[in-house]
Amino acid sequence: MRWAVLLMVVFSALLFSSEVVLTSVGATDISFNGFPVTMELNFWNVKSYEGETWLKFDGEKVEFYADLYNIVLQNPDSWVHGYPEIYYGYKPWAGHNSGVEFLPVKVKDLPDFYVTLDYSIWYENNLPINLAMETWITRSPDQTSVSSGDAEIMVWFYNNVLMPGGQKVDEFTTTVEINGVKQETKWDVYFAPWGWDYLAFRLTTPMKEGKVKINVKDFVQKAAEVVKKHSTRIDNFEELYFCVWEIGTEFGDPNTTTAKFGWTFRDFSVEVVK
Repeated sequence: MRWAVLLMVVFSALLFSSEVVLTSVGATDISFNGFPVTMELNFWNVKSYEGETWLKFDGEKVEFYADLYNIVLQNPDSWVHGYPEIYYGYKPWAGHNSGVEFLPVKVKDLPDFYVTLDYSIWYENNLPINLAMETWITRSPDQTSVSSGDAEIMVWFYNNVLMPGGQKVDEFTTTVEINGVKQETKWDVYFAPWGWDYLAFRLTTPMKEGKVKINVKDFVQKAAEVVKKHSTRIDNFEELYFCVWEIGTEFGDPNTTTAKFGWTFRDFSVEVVK
């Protein structure tokens, strides 16, 4: 009986001290602050590299680290190497849901959707990088890729060298809670009609670190206005599906062959108000 108790104590200690670590491209599901999240070491445009990288969850925070060199790209003309991230919901490109029952949901039925993130990022040698959140808006709820008739909506809280694609088409002001204080924030809005419609909101005063709380629905509603004015391929935006909320860092440009950077997500939470 004593051995059984001892084994239970040791087993419990292992559970509470265990870490989830990815050291190469891949993904795994975790429970971050009680929310079902997938963390993905996502180097989607990197063909090969040398060096060290890892994405780690220690039960309280998610951390990413990379010290890469001799990077060879899949598409040398692309301005992005990858997007190490976490996501909440259904990511079309992965064909995977982190475990969120109400996503995907039609845009017209999207409730107030508050996301809180406490983050910090760092990098060396003037690396092109951002801290960006995003969603995919798709024609059906179970797509495994996106194309004409779908949309990508990005929300950039920080950028260095790297800029959104397309052209600036508008400006946007909305309330964001920053470090516990509600503030009016200004965003530049970009649009591009690529393989799908691309929209990006770039915070005009970039934040390298901080705790932010946004209502995702505010950005989706503004995106609907932009799509109505600028898209020639989407005429039923409200009937499309909001799939996911992703958070990570895009990095690199066509000339980037080394990259040393990292980030820490100390807190993450979602509040859905129907």
